[in-house]
Amino acid sequence: MNFEEFFNKNKEFVLLTPILVVFFLFFILSINSSNLNDKKIDQKFTNKKESVIEKPKVDYESVLKNIKAKSFCVYDFKKDEIVFSKNENLQLPLASITKLMSGFVVMDILPENTIVEIKTKDILEEGDSGLVVGENWKLKDLLDFSLITSSNDGMHAISSVLNSYKSSDGKNTVILMNEKAKEFGLVNTVFMNETGLDIDTNLSGAYSSAYDVSILLKKILKENTSLISDTTKDIDSFVSESNITHVASNTNISINNIPNILLSKTGYTDLAGGNLAIVFDAGFSYPISVVVLGSTIEERFSDVERLVNLTLQKLSE
Repeated sequence: MNFEEFFNKNKEFVLLTPILVVFFLFFILSINSSNLNDKKIDQKFTNKKESVIEKPKVDYESVLKNIKAKSFCVYDFKKDEIVFSKNENLQLPLASITKLMSGFVVMDILPENTIVEIKTKDILEEGDSGLVVGENWKLKDLLDFSLITSSNDGMHAISSVLNSYKSSDGKNTVILMNEKAKEFGLVNTVFMNETGLDIDTNLSGAYSSAYDVSILLKKILKENTSLISDTTKDIDSFVSESNITHVASNTNISINNIPNILLSKTGYTDLAGGNLAIVFDAGFSYPISVVVLGSTIEERFSDVERLVNLTLQKLSE
């Protein structure tokens, strides 16, 4: 049988054979390609798994040991629990963090538009924030200015107005501050004046603990956010009712290093050392407070920054 006869007899088979060969080769190549992709995926997953396993853990204790403050407390407002702490119930001089409580009781009683006159006795307080004798301010503006700059003159003037208003009740600003501390359950907190200034070389104007301050910050954030609305500004400008312009620079020099900051107040005296209290939003309305007491005038800022970063790391886990 010659080829022509074979071809005619098996014409369909001969024509179909190349197609079958091509199909078979395509099938083999598809299988190999699929296996190769599976291997790549398996390798990628293995590498990812190995990277997770090999990721170094944060040594929290080492970081916490480098905090210079005598006492600190990082508090989770949502869970009502402490995240990190050291000597959180130790009673220490409070310094100008005191102004948060004096401002709270003032705004609780007096209207924001109450006119406050700066008098000679006010500017005799320690420090000079640029206030002028005879100058008139709206209470809320002067309070914002005083909290940002930690003005003892401004807070004394505000307190004097409240003292006059409550004199018929036999109460003054300091009495009201201590009553509010008791109401809030601040067992380690006592106030002797409205500024937190040292009374003498042995007696501070106020005492509290890092834990108590944390609870105070939570109360302020819940009940009177307008009190601390300006404390997160790096710089601000105010014009008094006497048409005098005052530029206010925040005493917290690290305020721009703290993400989503909601509240800030510094404090420093000879007895207290460096104090700093802040609240920041850790994400999706998740407020966390950080309070350091008994640090130094400079290291209070680095103490808080370390604790903020450490808290964010812990929450991410």
